[in-house]
Parts: sequence; structure tokens; C-alpha cells
Amino acid sequence: MTHATERLFRWLQIQPDERRAFTWSAAWFTTVLGAYYIVRPVREALGSVEGSTRLPWLFTAVFITMLVAVPLYGKLVVRFPGRRLVPVIYRFLILNLVAFSAAMHLLDETILKYVARIFFVWVSVYVLFSTSLFWSVMADLFSRESGKRLFGAIPGFGTIGAILASLFVSQTAERLGAANLLLVSAALMEAGLWCFRRLFAERGEVIAGEPSASEISHNPFSGFVHVVRSPYLRSIMLFVFCTTGCGTALYMTQADILNASFPEKGARTAMFAHIDLMVQVVTVLCQVVLASRLMKWNLTLTLCILPLIYAAVFTALSIAPGLNVLVTGMVLSRSATYGLAVPALGVLYTVVSRDDKYKAKSIIDTLVIRGGDAAWNWIVNAMKVAGLGMTMISAAIVPFALLGSGMAILLGHRNAATIKNNNAAQDTE
Repeated sequence: MTHATERLFRWLQIQPDERRAFTWSAAWFTTVLGAYYIVRPVREALGSVEGSTRLPWLFTAVFITMLVAVPLYGKLVVRFPGRRLVPVIYRFLILNLVAFSAAMHLLDETILKYVARIFFVWVSVYVLFSTSLFWSVMADLFSRESGKRLFGAIPGFGTIGAILASLFVSQTAERLGAANLLLVSAALMEAGLWCFRRLFAERGEVIAGEPSASEISHNPFSGFVHVVRSPYLRSIMLFVFCTTGCGTALYMTQADILNASFPEKGARTAMFAHIDLMVQVVTVLCQVVLASRLMKWNLTLTLCILPLIYAAVFTALSIAPGLNVLVTGMVLSRSATYGLAVPALGVLYTVVSRDDKYKAKSIIDTLVIRGGDAAWNWIVNAMKVAGLGMTMISAAIVPFALLGSGMAILLGHRNAATIKNNNAAQDTE
């Protein structure tokens, strides 16, 4: 190990026995985000063609797809141990990418319009399952205290993959074309699978065996029941729903403004990639410099930052809507989402059962997020139909952002209570 690497590990507060597992975890997440940020600009460019009026239907289709996919995922969790679950899901996603690439190469424009809609839905499902599965494995591998130190740094390195992917797409989108970009994403996912195998070789004892009946319920719908019954999981769900609503409203605003500003698809794809690049630069600073230290100091404050940013952004849009305010809001909110909120949510799951780490978490990460997307798309669209302009819609979103801040405070208290209850249960065993 070089002196520079040793200093980096010390600065990131990574213990010697965690370093190899951390390295492969970071490498794996680099490929996860890199693969997504190759396909994201393609999805955005295709999805923005029809403007925001089509988005409620697309996100409703995403939600319906999730209703089918989540129970199937629950069955896979029951059937396959950790060492096989990741390869099964990743190989399926890789085959999907290859199929979409072939369709974009071979089909004519009239049919491609429908393929684009299917692709929009698929990407929205794919990213949630690929990232949710990653964080489920992380919650299995590391304790709450390790998570506070590592769950900021791991996505920080992953964001480097997103930055490189955004740079790659912004420079090559018009020359390579969407179909070839999907093959690049598939190759990155295969590389991620290799990183997982190396991680398994390091920490395989944690995720190797068939889960016992006490660890994983054989009911694929048990995650639904746990989310409804557990006050802790309900609080996470409501926090996610509020912040998702704010993000969806901003996304719909983005679709209208950027589609009007950049009518040509190639220019739109490049612009989305430039925005992604700005987001990732700020995100990696949050992840590497701020997240771990903020979470160790005050987990509740870390959770509050994202909804407070949304409150400020929508207040600004209600006063002075425009491209500059929109782009600034997108960069700040998405950076806080990936740089602070996602690592903090990852820590929240380290104190729940293994069943909840995979099933309940996947429901919140998929159905709640995409259900929120669909619901908020219809809500915002109804506001537009009622004649409300961008300023009024933005003002109407502010209270929901503040509600998200309240849920963050409640989550902090319930996280502490859950830890206390877990410790008491261990003492009585």
C-alpha cells in the first residue's frame, strides 16, 4: 500500500479490517452509477420530446410495472442467497440493455417512438433495483457505526464513475448514438458484477449462506406488511414520499423549460449530460468531505438538509422562474439527494432486520418512490390544467418540502429509539 493510499484511508476514517471490502464496494458502486449515467441522458432526451404532458402517463406506467416487479423481487430474495441474487438480477438487466440497443439499431422511427416510452419506464425501474440491491448488500456488510463512516465515502467514489460517464456522454452522444451508449452501460454492469465477486471473496461469510427462516420471511409480500406496521419504516416511507414529490415537481419543470430551450435531441442529450456533470462534482464533494462527518455529528441534521433545499428552491422559482434558477435548483437538490440523503438513509437501514433490509427497503426504494412519482405527476399536471402557472405551482410545493423536514426530525428520534430497543433486546437474550 502506498503512503498516499494509507493517508487517504486514514482521512476517510476507514479501519484496516474494512479497507479491502471498502475498496471493492466503492469500485462496484462506481460501475453502478457509471452505467446509469450513461443511459440517463438518453432517457431524458427521449422522455422530454413530448414535454411534461406525457410524464404522468409514463410515471403511472412505471408504478404499475413496480407493482409487478416488487413481488417478483421478493421471491428472488427468498429463493437465492446473496452470492447468487446479485448475478441473477444484473445479468437480466444486461440482457435488457442489449435488447434495447438492438431495437434502436434495427427498428424504424415510427416504432421507435413506442420503444422510447418503454425504455423510459424500464430505466426508471432499473436504476431503483440496481441501487437498492447495492445498498441492501451494504447494510448487510457493515454495522451502523461503520455505515456512518463509510456510507459517505463509498458513494463518493461511485460518483467519480458518474462524473466520468457524464463526461463521456457529453462528448460522444452525437457521434455514438443512443444505441451504442446502451452497450457501454451493459459493459459497465458486467464490470460491476466482477467487483461484487471480489467483494464476496472478502466478506462472503456475511452474505454467502442461504438465509434462515428467522432472517428472511418466505412470504414475498412481507415487506409490505412490515412497512405498514413499523412506525420506523413508515417514517422513512413518508420522508421519501415528501422528498420524491419535490423532486418530481422539479423534474416536470425541467422537462418544459429545457425542451423549449434546446429543441434538438442531440443538444438536449448533451445539456442533460452537462447538468449531470455539475451535479456529480458537487455530489462527490458532499460525499467525501461532508457526509461522514455530518452523520457522525448529527444524523437528523443530515436528513433535514435535502427538504430544506427543496423549500428554498421552490420559493425561488415562485419568485423568479427561469433556466438559471432551475439549473441551480436541480444541481443543489440532486447533489443533496445523492451526497447526503442517500448515505443517511443507508445508515437508517443498518438497524433493521435482514428481511427489512431487502424486502421493506426495496418497497420504499421502488414502489414508494415511483408511486410518489406517478402521484405527484398527476397532482402537478392537475394544477396546470386548473390554470396555475409555474410560480403558483412552485409556491404550493413549499409546504410539502417543510413537511419533509419535519419527518427528518421524527426519523432521527425514532432511529435512536430503535437502537435503544435493539440493545435492550440483546441484553435480555
